[in-house]
Amino acid sequence: MTGPQRILDREQALLEVVSSVASQPTVEDLFRELTGNLSRFVHFDRLVLLLQDEARRMITVGGFYSTLPHEMQAGFSLPFEETPVGEVIRDQKRHYIADVFSEASYPKLMTLLRQEKLRSICYLPLTSPARRLGALAFGTRSETQFSTEELTFMEQVLKPVAIAVDNILNREHLKQERDRLQLTLEVNNALVTRLQLNDLFEHVSERVRKAVPHDFLALAIWDPEEQKLRFRMQTNPRQSTFLLQDVTVPMESTASGEAFCSGIPVIYGFDQIVRMEGQYKRNLVEQGIRSLCAVPLKTARGKVGTISVAIGKDDAYDDAKVRILQAVADQLAIAVENAVSFAKVEDLNRQLKEAKLYLEEELQSTAGSDEILGNSPGIRKVIQQIHTVAPTDATVLILGETGSGKELVARALHHKSPRSRGTFVKLNCAAIPTGLLESELFGHEKGAFTGAIAQKIGRCEIAHQGTLFLDEIGEIPLELQPKLLRVLQEKEFERLGGTRTIRSDARLVAATNRDLRRMAEENRFRADLYYRLNVFPITVPPLRERKADIPYLVMHFTREFSRRLGKDIRSIPKESIDALVSYHWPGNIRELQNLIERSVILTSGDMLRLPLQELEANEPVKPDQAGVPIGTMEEVERETILRALREARGMIGGANGAAAKLGLKRTTLLYRMEKLGIKKGDHSNVG
Repeated sequence: MTGPQRILDREQALLEVVSSVASQPTVEDLFRELTGNLSRFVHFDRLVLLLQDEARRMITVGGFYSTLPHEMQAGFSLPFEETPVGEVIRDQKRHYIADVFSEASYPKLMTLLRQEKLRSICYLPLTSPARRLGALAFGTRSETQFSTEELTFMEQVLKPVAIAVDNILNREHLKQERDRLQLTLEVNNALVTRLQLNDLFEHVSERVRKAVPHDFLALAIWDPEEQKLRFRMQTNPRQSTFLLQDVTVPMESTASGEAFCSGIPVIYGFDQIVRMEGQYKRNLVEQGIRSLCAVPLKTARGKVGTISVAIGKDDAYDDAKVRILQAVADQLAIAVENAVSFAKVEDLNRQLKEAKLYLEEELQSTAGSDEILGNSPGIRKVIQQIHTVAPTDATVLILGETGSGKELVARALHHKSPRSRGTFVKLNCAAIPTGLLESELFGHEKGAFTGAIAQKIGRCEIAHQGTLFLDEIGEIPLELQPKLLRVLQEKEFERLGGTRTIRSDARLVAATNRDLRRMAEENRFRADLYYRLNVFPITVPPLRERKADIPYLVMHFTREFSRRLGKDIRSIPKESIDALVSYHWPGNIRELQNLIERSVILTSGDMLRLPLQELEANEPVKPDQAGVPIGTMEEVERETILRALREARGMIGGANGAAAKLGLKRTTLLYRMEKLGIKKGDHSNVG
């Protein structure tokens, strides 16, 4: 073929290439057409279109052709430093490697080329009149090197190709900007009309998927109280649930953790995913995830979480996708902050309403019964233990028979603790059916079970920063005990039917009349829960072991019920007091209290009439009322106070004073002494 004919053929080929690539809609289509045309004029075994990502200093494969099977595909990236492309772009000169096997530069790249048995390769700058786009690389396994004519022809081809590529990239950029603005508008419309986080996230995820393809979209929210990042929700087209709600996100070696800590977007490839540790990595690998991108959610007040996307495709996320996700994150951050605040306000309102109703019930049922009365050694020991442990947050286990006053001890612990401004919440575990006990303790979500028509706040949540008193704790079923143990150890739980972890800083005080140690040995009670409860045990003595307190208790209850019932009872027969002291009181203080209330109701005059025939005393009690002197209530009370003053050697206040021995406040004792006409020093004048 003559020289002029070769020139004519080359010009004709150039026109064909220009014509074929000018109308292609995408870079992939352009490269496919380019490969077919060039192969007729230049022999090559490998052709690669390389586009630069200047911000990341990476070279991305825009198109790839090889006569050998190869794993490389469009989207694959290499650092500038590992290829000659950076040099070609900078110098705008071709880089021709005549013999790959003797080339010493770029060792990693040369190793790959040698594995493909390429002998020579050429890199040509791909530059349009507007910008530098990248390079085109073509190589051959033939020992015959590319001719000067072929290299010149390829350089001429690249000029119109660069213009076509630039036009395609500009169109794609404009489309991306249009999609981003459209997505921003749609997301904004969703955010301004939705305050519930679940509804908001579901609506946003549908729109993000159109612009940023993904298999999974996850939202992680920062918990400032726990100083933890938690996945609150996730969604995906395949309806998988491998990312559970409320799972703690490791702050190291995860894209979400790194994005949150650094405050900038983070992209993970498959190599970084497999280097992670733990269940989070296993979940991703099992689902075939190969690319991951996480973007921080930031507002003017700080970082609130992250939004992340994942897909089973290599190198799926580039700067364009990150910009779209960042635009969504900028809007979503404010909405998430508002939604979290809204949820906290709603929870607080519900908690306050529940606490208000609960406190109203408690005030009605416990009015006037918060004072521990007595001077016996057993009750003095209990009072001393209360003063010792109340200032701490230690768990207290109150032991004692039914009706011995365990709840009164629990209330005293609360009132003398730093939590006294919080709520005292009680729950009798034996009085609630087993099926409802979990709901009463931890609450439930709407729809958690049949009849759950609304969300319910549990006792653990109401007692936040207060005291939770669980009476008859030995009745809690075994299957519920691990959840209670978690509350004690971690101070967290989930409502029945819910997945969100709730924190409750409640101090636990428990009471029982059962032998929990024996129950634990017989596997009827969890041993680890028993030991966690038994940090500071307090044993309340039964009434039969504190007979010295009975006269004062009788006076107290008589005065209390007389006031409530509008009666004026002033005296109690001495024989009645003696009978009450000698009785064995199987029902303890509760039995005494009920007896006195019934007696006050039956009494018509100013002297208390007790139905002593109802008592099953250890020894028959046959009081003869005739000719027996009667002691007034004031006389009995006066004698009790004087005895306490004698034992305290005249001291009124202090740990060993008369007020402490009687279980009264110092001001209360001084008031009673003044009313009864007792002066300091009177105790020394009484035998």
